Amino acid sequence: MLHDSYFTLAFFVRKARPLRNGELPIFVRISVSGQLMEMNIGRSVRPEQWDQKRNVATGRSKKELELNKYIENVRTRFNEIHNMLIRENKPVTPKTLRDHYLGTVEKPKMLCDVFREVNKQRKEEFERGDICAATLGRWERCVTYLEEFMTLTKDAKDIPIKEVSRGFIQDFEHFLRMTKQTANNTTVRYLRYLKNVMQYAMAHKWVSEDPFVGKRFKRTVAEREFLTEPELQAMMNVDLHEFPRLETVRDTFVFCCFTGLAFIDISSLKRSDIYVDADGNKWIRKHREKTGELSTIPLLEIPQKIMEKYADHPKVVAEDVVIPVFSNQRTNSYLKEIASLAKIKKHLTSHIARHTFATMSLANHVPIESISKMLGHVDIKTTQIYAKMQDHTIYEDMEKMRQKFNSKG
Repeated sequence: MLHDSYFTLAFFVRKARPLRNGELPIFVRISVSGQLMEMNIGRSVRPEQWDQKRNVATGRSKKELELNKYIENVRTRFNEIHNMLIRENKPVTPKTLRDHYLGTVEKPKMLCDVFREVNKQRKEEFERGDICAATLGRWERCVTYLEEFMTLTKDAKDIPIKEVSRGFIQDFEHFLRMTKQTANNTTVRYLRYLKNVMQYAMAHKWVSEDPFVGKRFKRTVAEREFLTEPELQAMMNVDLHEFPRLETVRDTFVFCCFTGLAFIDISSLKRSDIYVDADGNKWIRKHREKTGELSTIPLLEIPQKIMEKYADHPKVVAEDVVIPVFSNQRTNSYLKEIASLAKIKKHLTSHIARHTFATMSLANHVPIESISKMLGHVDIKTTQIYAKMQDHTIYEDMEKMRQKFNSKG
């Protein structure tokens, strides 16, 4: 029962269960809409000093006066609990009244607490190597964003997970896009994290309904920038001997253009990741930091020369790495200078080298299955996003058919 749930309290003694001192224990009977529950209030009274009609102890001694005051306090506390349940639109039953009085009501599961519980699993996955540090960081950042959102909109850092509604999700999405300025795909990723947490809560029966029912996430396919072969050649031809920092960044970028390594992978690439096969060919065999998938890449002449160029560099010797890589922030900053010197009008970042490798490989008729293995992709669909066909490649692929049928015309 809810708003109009009328309840009564009746105090009585149990004559059938006298205590050793002859006093009788006092009970309270809680009644709500025909439902009954009895509870010992932890007090007792002598049989001759109990007035059952008035539900009080008779007599004027200090003991009886204190007992009657305690009974009144019990009554007042039950009234407060009843009013609270009505205000919060919660069920009123003898059991809920009793449990709130005794303080045995189970506290509701809170959204951010459950999210952090899920994040403990993500951390274990990271420690096993199933996910990368960047993925774990995004899961943890999502909780921070939820706390910021709830502080802004609800003046609280957390809410019961049962209160997560479709409207809450829509408002959080708006917060991510407008306040945090997250791009569409990043917003979708955070909402999927939240959906995963709600499914976890449903599996544990902490919530009964899925607020994401009917909610569809649409990722946008980003235009993947890459360098054409003439642009890559122009970058390689720039004389940077007077600017060692730019030269190192350029060489790192070019190395990635011919190997397809992501920035995090070239940063951690060790000499021990290079091996020589029975025919004397050099290969890179390295598990990707992001997915753990093994990338198997033949080492072409250009990246081999770059590797040899830095063989005696102090950082390479000390850390057994292939190239002395700068931080990603500094790399991207220096790439702007290099692009200007090479007269390349594209906004260069370290990741464009990976796009360039995929596109250049496809343009030179390397099978997409081979490209996928070299890039360390789990799904070839990911490779299809990276590997953008160039017009002249399509033309070359159709040339044989063109010549065959033109000759018959």
